[in-house]
Amino acid sequence: MDEQNLQKLIESEIGRKTISKIEIPEYIISNLKHDFWYWQKEALQYFFAFDDPEYEFEKPVNEPTHLMFNMATGTGKTLLMAVLILYYYKKDYKHFIFFVNQNNIVDKTENNFINKNHTKYLFRQNIVIDDKTINIRKVETFDDTDDVQIKFTSIHKLHNAVYLAKENSVTLEDLQKRDLVMIGDEAHHLNASTMRNGQMEMDLPTELKENASEKDIEKSWENTVLNKILRKGKNKLDGENINVLLEFTATIPKNADVIEKYRTKTIYKFELVDFLNAGYTKEINLVSTSLKKKEKILLALLFNWYRHQIALKNNIANFKPVLLFRSKFIEESKKDYEEFLSIVSDLKPADFDFLKNIENSIKQDHSSLFKIYEQGKSRVRQMLQFIKEEKINIREIVGYIKDEFAERNCIITNSKDNKATTKEKTTEEQEQLLNSLEDKNNHIRAIFTVKRLTEGWDVLNLFDIVRLYEGRDEGYKNSTGKRKAGEATVQEIQLIGRGVRYFPFAYNEHEKNKRKFDNDLENPLRVLEEFYYHSDDDYRYLDELKRELKNKGFIQDNREIKKFALKYEFKQSDFFKEIRVWKNERIDNPEKRKRTLAELGKDFKYKTKEFAMKEQQVVLDKEKDEILAESLQKDSITISIKLKDFEKHIIAKAINKKATKDLSILRFDNLQSELSVNSIDEILADNFIGNSNINIITSKDKNDLDDISNEEKLDILLEFFDEFTRKLKEIANPYKGTEKFEPFSFGDLFGEEKEKSVLIDPESRNLEAELKQHKWYVLNGFNGTSEERELLEFMKNKIGNLEEKYNEIYLLRNEEVYKIYDFEEGRGFEPDFLLFLKGKKGNLYYQIFIEPKGGQFTDKEGGFKESKEGWKEEFLQKITDKYGNGDLLKAESKDYKLIGLPLFNKREEAVFEEAFANQLLS
Repeated sequence: MDEQNLQKLIESEIGRKTISKIEIPEYIISNLKHDFWYWQKEALQYFFAFDDPEYEFEKPVNEPTHLMFNMATGTGKTLLMAVLILYYYKKDYKHFIFFVNQNNIVDKTENNFINKNHTKYLFRQNIVIDDKTINIRKVETFDDTDDVQIKFTSIHKLHNAVYLAKENSVTLEDLQKRDLVMIGDEAHHLNASTMRNGQMEMDLPTELKENASEKDIEKSWENTVLNKILRKGKNKLDGENINVLLEFTATIPKNADVIEKYRTKTIYKFELVDFLNAGYTKEINLVSTSLKKKEKILLALLFNWYRHQIALKNNIANFKPVLLFRSKFIEESKKDYEEFLSIVSDLKPADFDFLKNIENSIKQDHSSLFKIYEQGKSRVRQMLQFIKEEKINIREIVGYIKDEFAERNCIITNSKDNKATTKEKTTEEQEQLLNSLEDKNNHIRAIFTVKRLTEGWDVLNLFDIVRLYEGRDEGYKNSTGKRKAGEATVQEIQLIGRGVRYFPFAYNEHEKNKRKFDNDLENPLRVLEEFYYHSDDDYRYLDELKRELKNKGFIQDNREIKKFALKYEFKQSDFFKEIRVWKNERIDNPEKRKRTLAELGKDFKYKTKEFAMKEQQVVLDKEKDEILAESLQKDSITISIKLKDFEKHIIAKAINKKATKDLSILRFDNLQSELSVNSIDEILADNFIGNSNINIITSKDKNDLDDISNEEKLDILLEFFDEFTRKLKEIANPYKGTEKFEPFSFGDLFGEEKEKSVLIDPESRNLEAELKQHKWYVLNGFNGTSEERELLEFMKNKIGNLEEKYNEIYLLRNEEVYKIYDFEEGRGFEPDFLLFLKGKKGNLYYQIFIEPKGGQFTDKEGGFKESKEGWKEEFLQKITDKYGNGDLLKAESKDYKLIGLPLFNKREEAVFEEAFANQLLS
C-alpha cells in the first residue's frame, strides 16, 4: 500500500461514485431504531466496499480483518457497532467481544445492545433476519447456540481472563478456537505501538489491576488482543484467519508510530472539525468573569432558567438543561456540593444584586462584535433584556432554582459510602440517571464531579460547565520546549467534549438535530444551541484553554462574522428600482383535520387487489382475458382478517421498507409527531389500525392467513401501508404554500445588510475578489460551499451565452432572507441563488431559482428524485410548469416568467446544463 490511508485507497481503487451508490442492506435498516446520519452511511459504504467481494478490493491473504473508525465523540459510533454486529451475524459470526478502558463505558454500552427497556437501546424490540428472530445475549463464556453472544469487558478483565484461569471465565484456549468479532471502543487508550524489531515485548504482569499504568495497558493491548486473540497466538499465519477487530476512537494520538500503524487500517475519518462544521453540535461559548464563586454559580443557574424560559416560550417540549460543576479534587467536590445545596436552600432575591454590576460593565463595553466562542457578554445582555421586557420578578427565578436544584435533583460522583479520597464512585442508580439525562422522567439538573465523566458519557442536554476552582497547571514539552496544557486542562477539554452534543428540537422547517441559527446570531433560540464553559477571568488560563480547544478542534480561528449587502452600483440601477421579485406564502392548510388514533382507525378500511392473479398465466387476448377474469372471480374467495393477525415481524418489515425514504410519513419520528404515539405497538393496538379490516381476495385453495406465504403477506402489507400513508397525508399537513406568487420590490426583500457567522475559506475569498469585479454578481461578498463555487464556475462560463439572448443579467446569492413554500406541505425553501434576466424584446423578465446540492444529498442513482432533497426539485419543476411554460405573471406593465432549474451537482452537471439550455438559451 502507498502513503494513502485505507479510506483513500478504497476510494482510488473503486471510485467515489460507486461507493456512494452502495445501499445499506434492508435487514440492517429494518432491525434498527434509528436512521443514519450521512457520515454514518458513508462509513458503512466504505466498509462494504472493503469487505464485500463484489467490489473486488484486494486485501492481504489469510490476514484477520483489523479496521479503525476514527470518528468524533457524538457522531454515533455505537450505532455503527450495532450495524456491524448484525452484518457479521449475517455472515455466520456468533461470538463478539466488546471491550474498552473504563468499566462505566462497558455498563453504558450494555444498555445500547442488551437492555430492550432502556431508552438508548439501539435495536428494534424484535430482531428478525431471514424470517428468524435473533436473540442478543450478554455472556461470560461462549457456547455453540445460534444467538448473538457478546462478552462485555474491559482491557483489564480481558487480560486477566487470558492469564488467570478462573471458574466460569473465558479461557484463551476457547477464544483461539473460535471465530471472533472484537469491538474496541475509546481505542485511543489502547493503541500504542510496543513492537520492537518485529518482536513483542513480553514482560507483562500476570494480573492487570484497575490502576495499571498506561504502559502496561498498551502492552496488554498489543500482546493480549492483537497477538494472543486476533492472530490466535501465531506470528505467521499458516491458514485462513477470519477473526475481526474493529476499533473506534475520536482521536488517534499524534505519534508517528501510531499514525503509521493505523494508516492502513483507518476505514473512515470524520473528526471533530468535520462534525462541528456540519452543524450537528452545540457552539462552544466561553464565559469568563471576575465573579466570586457564589456569584459564578448563580450566573450559571440564571442561564439555566433563561434557557428553560426560551424553550417554554417557543413550545419546545421536554427541555431540561443540565449543569455540571467541576472541582479539582474529590474532597473539594464534596465541599462544593454542600456549599451549592446551602446556596440554593437559602437563596433570596437580594443574592442577585450583583447583576447590576454586570449590566453596568456591559454598557461600558462598546464593542458590537465578539468572536464566535466569546459571546458571553452579548448573551448576558440578551438575558437581562429578556427579564426586563417580560417583566420577570426575581422571586420567580428564585422559586425556579429552589425547586429545580433541590438536593433530590443533584448528583455528586462520590457515593456516600465512598471513603476513598483518590477515586470517585457512583452507585448503580446514579449511573442509570447519568446515562439517561434526556429521559422525560429523569429529574437530575446538576452534577458535581472531578473527572469521573470525562469519557464515554453520552448526554445531549448538558449546557453549562462551571469551573469552581482557580489556577492552572500548564507544563512544557521536554523535547521541544513548546507550551503544553496541564493535566487538569486536558480533563476539562474532555468534559467540554461531553457538552457539545446537540439537543434536538423542532423549529419551523429546520432539521431537528442541526444548528438552526448560525446565520441569525441574535435570535433568542440561539441560546439553546450554545454550550457555555464558565471560568475565572484569568488571561493565562484562558490562553491555555483556548489553545488546547483549538488544538483539539473544538473552536476554530477560521470563523468570522461577515456582512453581506447589495452592491451600491446595483442599488442605483433602474433594474433594482423597477423590477419585481416574486414569492409565495405559507398558509394554514384548510384540509388539515386533527384526528385521534381511534377516529382514524375507525374510518380506515382496506381491501386488497386480487393478488392471486399474479400467479396465473398472462394471456394477451381481450376475449380470453375477459373469460379468464370471470373464471378467476368465480374461483376466488375473500379472507377477512385484522391487521393485528399478521406476524409482528412482517408488519415491522413492511413499515421499515416504506419508511426507508427520508421523508416518509411512516418514519417513526414522523408518526410520533403526527399522532402523538410512543411506540409502534401503540399504532398496532386495537383502538387504532391494529383492528383494521383487511379483505384478501385469493384462490379457493387458501382458507385462512396461515395458507398465505410470508412473501405474499409482505406484499399485502406493503399495499396496505401505501393506502394508509395516502390517508394519513390527507390530514397530516398543517400548512400549504400558496400557488399564487405575489410581487415585492427588490429593496423590500434584499435591501438590508445581512450579518452571518461564516467559516473563513481561502477559495471563497479568492472567488469573492473576482465576483466583486463582475457587474452581473450583485452582492458585495461571497462565502459558500464547494458545490456553490462549482455553480459559480458554471455561470461564469455561460455568461457569454446569456448576453447573446438577454439585455440584463444579474445573479444574487440568497443569504437566507428569501423563502418560498412548496404547494402541498408548505415546507420552506431558501434557494441559494436567484438569477434575473431581461429579454431583448418587449418587457419580459425572468426569475430563475437555482439550488446547488452536495453529493451527500444525492440518491443511489446520483440524482435527487429519491433523496431527502427530492421534494425541492419537484417543487421547482412545478413552478416551471405553472409560471415558466404556462401563465405569465404581470406587474406594472411588465411580464415575468418563473423557472426552477434542477438541483445542481457537479457530478450530475449534464442534467442541469440540459435544463439550463432548454429553458434559457433555446
